[in-house]
Amino acid sequence: MLRQLVINNLAVIDKLDLEFDAGMTVFTGETGAGKSILLDAIGLILGDRADTSFIRGGADKADITAVFSLANLPEVRTLLDELEIDSDDELFIRRVVSNDGRSRAYINGQPVPIQALRDLGIHLVDIFGQHAHQSLSHTKMQRQLLDEFGEYHECLATVGKLYHEWKDISHQLQQMQTGGEDYEARLTLLRYQIEELNELGMTDDEYASLDEKQKRLAHSQQLLEACQTALSELKDSDAAIDDRIGLYQRKFEDLTRLDASLKNIAEILNNACIQIDEAAAELRDYIDHIDNDNSALSEVEKRLDRYHDLARKHRVKPETLVTHLQALQQELDKLEHGQEHREELLVRQQKVTDEYFKQALILSKQRQKTANHLAQSVTEKMHELGMGGEFTIEVAAINDATPRFQGMDNINFLVSTNPGQPSRSLGKVASGGELSRLSLAIQIIGSSDSGVPTLIFDEVDTGISGGIAEVVGRLLHSLARHRQIFCVTHLAQVASCGNQHFRVSKDTQGKQTYTSVEVLDRAQRIDEVARMLAGLTITTESRANAEKMLEAV
Repeated sequence: MLRQLVINNLAVIDKLDLEFDAGMTVFTGETGAGKSILLDAIGLILGDRADTSFIRGGADKADITAVFSLANLPEVRTLLDELEIDSDDELFIRRVVSNDGRSRAYINGQPVPIQALRDLGIHLVDIFGQHAHQSLSHTKMQRQLLDEFGEYHECLATVGKLYHEWKDISHQLQQMQTGGEDYEARLTLLRYQIEELNELGMTDDEYASLDEKQKRLAHSQQLLEACQTALSELKDSDAAIDDRIGLYQRKFEDLTRLDASLKNIAEILNNACIQIDEAAAELRDYIDHIDNDNSALSEVEKRLDRYHDLARKHRVKPETLVTHLQALQQELDKLEHGQEHREELLVRQQKVTDEYFKQALILSKQRQKTANHLAQSVTEKMHELGMGGEFTIEVAAINDATPRFQGMDNINFLVSTNPGQPSRSLGKVASGGELSRLSLAIQIIGSSDSGVPTLIFDEVDTGISGGIAEVVGRLLHSLARHRQIFCVTHLAQVASCGNQHFRVSKDTQGKQTYTSVEVLDRAQRIDEVARMLAGLTITTESRANAEKMLEAV
């Protein structure tokens, strides 16, 4: 559960430090006071997208920290272990949004990617927005609500996995369905190209070897003259380097009798003479075998020209012709054996399709079972919320041989708001207020089975008033026995059901606007509920009514 929320420089909030209890916490205040900013702060903690518009004017950054209790949250502890983050009984999440547009996140003081907040957030808080009922008439949302309420997540995942496998196989088969003429033309071209390249008789390293040999033959005279000059200067001339070094080597060897420390120099010079002898021997061998045959050069250049001609024709580099030939051979093999591969894919596709429809049928039965249970529960809540009639969920099979990602069912929420009237789709028979109450009923039922410890209801009581508002408040209060409930409301009947009450207000000082949040004691709660009942002028009667409402909880 959420223990503490610290906000600095977020929109019109300067500084706030709020501590929360278990049970039901309500937030009240005039429209525009800043209640939504509190939800924005929690949204940032949960990984919502941020930008510089969140930062209070004149500040260089917005900084939000939330403290959660980790009691009975094994999924969160597992995620923290995967992130290699140490944790005790409390979890500290911090989000910083800077003026330069950067957003940083920290978990227990350790920097983490924003995605880590989202991964943790789904196990910490659920937020039900004030406009949730508006999407309730959409069939996609109806299927999602039913699947979330059901406990068949593995079956749903299996159906999705089989669908993707079927789609992948179908895509491969589609790629293989080349027109007959194009197919034959490609085969003919590949065979011709492969035959042409095979005629060259290439080997893996031949081009590099030919290139090196061409350079050597083309510059054989230059190489010969350089080697002969070097050999002469090193060994064969009257002033050969070898003789001069040998002379100094002998002198230093004689000098070692006078100073033994010169022995190392004598040895170095002796080694130099040995190295020169070895270099001279290799030079003589190189000179003896150097090839300056012009006919050999001509043959090498002809071979290289053939490489370059084919490389230009195939639009590749000459050194990659061998790998290009291998690629062509692989493509030819694939095309020539395409029918065999296609038949294998067709067998596999049929096997996957059969398994998909088998699992889709299991999913349909699970959905039907869940639909009956959910419909009965929502109908009961409808009656509590002052709505007559009946809520039903239709799970209709899709009669199609093509698999669907979410299974083979159309989900349709139906309602009869008056006894004896036929059930029809929500969007056709339910008013805005009725949709709001239905949405709230579904949220309360669904969240009661959820493992998420903190639920936030943001003005979900819109369109509700009178005795029904009191029922809504009591339902939320009942739900708060098992979950921590936050409720942003304008209804006195709902606010009076809270265990903890915060009042949000806005004040303007000069050119600056500030939002403040204060926790209310008993007397202050009476005044606030009375204000919500009577408006700006609090009467003795409204105060007495407020006190009775608080005592009734």
